[in-house]
Amino acid sequence: MAQGYIVGEALRSFHLAVGDGHQIYVEEYGKPDGLPVLVNHGGPGCGLNPESTQYFNPERYRIILYSQRGCGGSTPHELHHNTPNHLVHDILKLLDHLEINKTVMVGGSWGATLSLLFAHKHPERVKGLVLWASFLATEQDLQWLYSPQGAGAQFYPESYNAFSQGLQSAEDVLAYYSDALHSDDELLQHKAAHHWHEWDRQVTLAASLSRYHLEHANCITQQAKIMCHYFSSEVFAQLQDLDTAPQVLKALPIWFVHGRHDLVCRFAPVQRLADELNAQLYILDGLGHSGASQAYFEAIRRAADLLACKLHA
Repeated sequence: MAQGYIVGEALRSFHLAVGDGHQIYVEEYGKPDGLPVLVNHGGPGCGLNPESTQYFNPERYRIILYSQRGCGGSTPHELHHNTPNHLVHDILKLLDHLEINKTVMVGGSWGATLSLLFAHKHPERVKGLVLWASFLATEQDLQWLYSPQGAGAQFYPESYNAFSQGLQSAEDVLAYYSDALHSDDELLQHKAAHHWHEWDRQVTLAASLSRYHLEHANCITQQAKIMCHYFSSEVFAQLQDLDTAPQVLKALPIWFVHGRHDLVCRFAPVQRLADELNAQLYILDGLGHSGASQAYFEAIRRAADLLACKLHA
């Protein structure tokens, strides 16, 4: 990651029981009485990354990181009682525990999805949004990412052929990985997780180390399981209408950052949504999905700085 704010060590860390046998792992940084910002990590399934604190001025922000259900330091690593609606519930539980009435919600890729979902369901708890590489979770977005007609398959047909196992639709590809990742054959699980991970890395373009810090085979497999689980039809159905602009969100200060050449998350729908929400949009020409570049990093940091100024005005 490019040089950002020097935030220092965590002020505290803890586990919070959120129900259904799950507990989430939380870390806090920055100014204890500062503007609260809740960082929703990507993936789904990556777990929190302390490097994401560098986007936020620690003299202004109270920075809250957490790992979503089933990943990172949260336990157990299970898919039961683990859906987008559960994650929204967990955010409410965390905010109430921290006695935070309203927070800035931020995140990239899947983290942007979750931030938007929470804002749609609970706009009264949101001060503003900073979203980058936003995944709007429509059926077209799944096709863009996993179908033979998608952008990644068109740019990297040889990699897609290895990933897709010769299957001819996004639905069949996702069904194959769902079965393989939950097979009793551990070798098949590992191979499927490896192929899933390699495709995710391929289309991300110049993937940042912060996104791919999974060093152990069980971490790679668990992230693949979570991603495949969340993209199954019954779970994915909870992510509806995130590409729409409810009137209540138009009053919020919102910044979008997006690479024009993003092969994971489509740019055109994000541009349209930003217009409908009266949001600020930083367009990064020549860049893809990854925030590893200096320009991408600085755009996110600038958005966070400007949002803090606006909310303190």
